Amino acid sequence: MDEQEWDQRVARTRAEAAVFLPFVGRWLGQGRAHGEPFAGSLEAAAILDGSFIEVIERSTGHEDRCFYRFEPEDGSLRVTHLLAGATLREYPVERTEEGLVWVTPPGEPVVEWRFGADELRCDVLWPGEPEPEVVMVWRRA
Repeated sequence: MDEQEWDQRVARTRAEAAVFLPFVGRWLGQGRAHGEPFAGSLEAAAILDGSFIEVIERSTGHEDRCFYRFEPEDGSLRVTHLLAGATLREYPVERTEEGLVWVTPPGEPVVEWRFGADELRCDVLWPGEPEPEVVMVWRRA
């Protein structure tokens, strides 16, 4: 790959990864998880020249990290999700009218993000359940 082709790849990657830019910033969240009130913080930044969006979520006893990106090899949007205990998962991501949804395999929860002007909402819904197990509303800090 010559320099011009590489520059085009980087430009396309940044342009496609722009779908994740609503995450960028500092957020404080309130909601419920597993039937209990839940609060936390979320910080997100564009890294590696805008090719990735790193999202770090923290709450009492919990931290996870996600790397959102556009995969130029196959033209897909992807999330790599890291949890304590060396848990690593990668999922395709699809655009929705209101935001994004993780395309998870059968038996795993669906993670849906809705983007507002100054608000993010995240719902985590397990298969076969009528209500999300986690509902968080994040507001700019």
